[in-house]
Amino acid sequence: MSQATSSAFNTRNRYYNPVSRIQSLIQNLDAELITLCKQCSLPKNVGSASLNNDSTISTAQGGSQHHQHQHQHGNSANSLIQQSRPTSNANSAGTLAPDAHKRMLRNTYRTRVIDAYRNRRIFTVYGNYHTVRRALVRRGWLEKLPASRHAKLQTMSEDSLLEHARRGNDYEAVVLSKMINNFPAFFIWQSKGARDLFAEVKPYRNRVRRSQFLDFSTKVGLVGCAEQERWFREDGVCGMSYPRVYRLGANSVEERAAFIEDFHHTQARALLRYLKEHRPVDMVDLDHGIVLSTTIDYALNKVKNMIRQKEHYSLDDARIKMPTPTEMVENQSFMVQSTKVLHTNAKFKVNEKVMTEYARLAAQYLDQIESLRPDYRWDGCRNLWILKPGYQSRGIGIVIRNSLDDILQWTSNNQNRKYIVQKYIERPCLIYRTKFDIRQYMLLTVSDTQVTIWTYRDCYLRFSSQEFTMDDLRESIHLTNNSVQKRYKNKLTRDTRLPKNNMWSLDQFKCHLRHVGAPDGTWAKIYNGFKQNLTAVVLASLDETELTPNAFEMYGCDFMLDEYYNPILIEINSTPDLSPSTEITARICPLAVKDCIRVVLDIPRNPSAATGLFERAFQVNYNVNKELDGTRPLELNGTQMKLFESLPKIKTNPRSRLLRKILNTVPIPNGNKLSKDKSKESGQKKVLVVYSAQIIISAAINP
Repeated sequence: MSQATSSAFNTRNRYYNPVSRIQSLIQNLDAELITLCKQCSLPKNVGSASLNNDSTISTAQGGSQHHQHQHQHGNSANSLIQQSRPTSNANSAGTLAPDAHKRMLRNTYRTRVIDAYRNRRIFTVYGNYHTVRRALVRRGWLEKLPASRHAKLQTMSEDSLLEHARRGNDYEAVVLSKMINNFPAFFIWQSKGARDLFAEVKPYRNRVRRSQFLDFSTKVGLVGCAEQERWFREDGVCGMSYPRVYRLGANSVEERAAFIEDFHHTQARALLRYLKEHRPVDMVDLDHGIVLSTTIDYALNKVKNMIRQKEHYSLDDARIKMPTPTEMVENQSFMVQSTKVLHTNAKFKVNEKVMTEYARLAAQYLDQIESLRPDYRWDGCRNLWILKPGYQSRGIGIVIRNSLDDILQWTSNNQNRKYIVQKYIERPCLIYRTKFDIRQYMLLTVSDTQVTIWTYRDCYLRFSSQEFTMDDLRESIHLTNNSVQKRYKNKLTRDTRLPKNNMWSLDQFKCHLRHVGAPDGTWAKIYNGFKQNLTAVVLASLDETELTPNAFEMYGCDFMLDEYYNPILIEINSTPDLSPSTEITARICPLAVKDCIRVVLDIPRNPSAATGLFERAFQVNYNVNKELDGTRPLELNGTQMKLFESLPKIKTNPRSRLLRKILNTVPIPNGNKLSKDKSKESGQKKVLVVYSAQIIISAAINP
């Protein structure tokens, strides 16, 4: 193929962007109009004036915009010929009106920009959070556009933008953004990983920063808060209900040993629960049973020791004690035998009467330990654990396992993902045999002296697409995240009363509670549990939180319920999904965002302003010493304590008097200028004297 043919082929098959092609045609027409103006002795901006008068379009016209440009350029050429006639009045009117209009718009926009800066009403929103934008614009704020928003329009000159600027259109927004480009933003809605800009003006920013160890929006940070919240626990105010969890991705030998010990304890309780929930006649086979009664004895002794430790807890009990070789062999034998019972329903080699007594003791011990540790009520007979990556969300990388070796191997093979292992809730509250969780919103605001926790009075439920069972550990059954469930179709045999979109509103859930005969005040109990859990988490994280004034953040908090409608905190998301994925979220998400803006912007200016469905759950007063010179001394206040009116008289022991006499008679050499021989002799005397004194002292102490 020749070079000319190849060039023609490439030219014929090259893709032309229609927008850029039309823009180039417009530029060519403008150049021709300017040339015609010069030939007709007209001013330079006659062509552009005619173009402005005839070809100004609105962005709302969509795809027909480019066709109108081509059509109107033809009209502008005709008008140019008419304007070239010797009519001076028409010439002056056609040349001055557009420039005057631009000057008027520019002055109007500059006045708005200066007013916005003086009143701290310039904002920047990253991402498609249009509800936030509309709420701020309605309050008179001006948007400082990020580079990715209206990127093509931002490349145009200010004069070109003014030609098309109309009230409320995109051209006006870009012109205003260009004018305030050098001003800081006083409200910033950004992603979690973005750099905090304009910190010097303390803008409203939707990020509250804290250390990695106590960042409760991550799995690892939430574990840290669960460890700290016991110091802030107060009945009826704050308290955290959270499944037992361990950080196996941190290479901590102690935490790994603690998990292994907990796994063995959980296996013992699971076996006792199995005895409690099954009939004795169904568990025994005196002739062909393969599991001995010693397995039950081992489980009973293990739970009995747990009860004793919980009732008489000390710091020594908190230390992890490594098992002896004998204990390791006993543990391994118990795990093998109990697994046969729990997983394959193996029979015990005992008679029914003995098994009845074992079942009675199992129920008794379980009731005692669960009264001391209420979270043990969530456990079942499978000893299931859920493994989660420490810093990911949306159900990515989550697996469920019931084998100790599998869990340890999985975490060892994925060290870079910082896995945590959490006790799986085997006895959740179900609706029509289907698992669900509740998405609850929390808002955290920081002022100069206060940290306020706000909870939303509305929420929604998220269902699994499959019926709940522990015989199948697939994510479609056990993970209720919408990002996971949207990949699966609803099971055909699922109850028809469940929603097709797998979501319920709060009103629908309240109707269900009334339908199943739940006690009065059940929802009030659940909601108060939400507030207590979230308050405990925030208080536990405050020590390592950056209390920057005007910082705020809205979180999506996921809860489950146990069989008694007690809320259990599962996780907290710092960037919750606010998209209208269903008609439920299409209603609640925009309302929550609008109410968030009300709390953040309206309350500081008017404490009695409406807050929508957000209510103040808890408030912490703090005071930061702003003196930078450090000259203020430390003040200590207190009163003196008197332990005794008069010191008690202590009788001296005859042995102590004898020791005092012996030590007083020991000579102290004072020869600083002795010769070498004398110094050696004195050294030997020292040794003999001290040695003899030690013998006498030991003899006096141990006669």
